[in-house]
Amino acid sequence: MKVKIENQGDDAIRVIADHDNINDTTLDAGATEVFRSEDEGVIELRELGDDAEGVGDD
Repeated sequence: MKVKIENQGDDAIRVIADHDNINDTTLDAGATEVFRSEDEGVIELRELGDDAEGVGDD
């Protein structure tokens, strides 16, 4: 599988192909890159922003 990902957000994202956490890639805000995975593979995206903000503010 081959995909082109454009990060249109304000924070960087972590791109993980085929569950390979060691060789992951950080895609900065505004960046575009092509990623490859095995046939019928998995490409996972995780936002790297300050996810602790607002936690416990109830």
